[in-house]
Amino acid sequence: MTSKPQTNSASPWFVLIVKNRYEKKVAEQLRLLGIEVFCPLKKEIRQWSDRKKTVEVPLFMNYVFVRLPESQRDQVFTVPGIIKYLYWLGKPAMAHAFEIETIRNWLADDNIVSMDLNTFKPGKVITIEKGPLKDKIGTIQQVRKNELRLVLHDLGVVVLAKIRDVA
Repeated sequence: MTSKPQTNSASPWFVLIVKNRYEKKVAEQLRLLGIEVFCPLKKEIRQWSDRKKTVEVPLFMNYVFVRLPESQRDQVFTVPGIIKYLYWLGKPAMAHAFEIETIRNWLADDNIVSMDLNTFKPGKVITIEKGPLKDKIGTIQQVRKNELRLVLHDLGVVVLAKIRDVA
């Protein structure tokens, strides 16, 4: 018989990478193992040929958050569908408790009608929404830790944008 991991609020939130469309299944299996897990879900209306239906889909595709002591991180790999932990700069990626709580609050807020998650990837074409370059279209050329290099073809310029660190 294996012992269940003991979690507490001092344990960090680690980020698991899971197989596509396994987020809810993995989260449920981890809960059954006694592991504290957070799989944020958002509601979407899906259209079929004969009907519309509201479904819950993961806010973060292929990610599930778990809170457990670092010494017990390997216990999650008994669950099918888990690929690996997410790493950032050579260390396991961790989310702060206040970040998890903020996401929970946003999802529970009835005033927030929809929520989408976007990432900056080289080659992606974006439209600037605010500031002096509002409505200009650009192509992301490079993404670094807190910098974004954006090519604005119509203006013939390259913009190096510093992204504010929210942590």
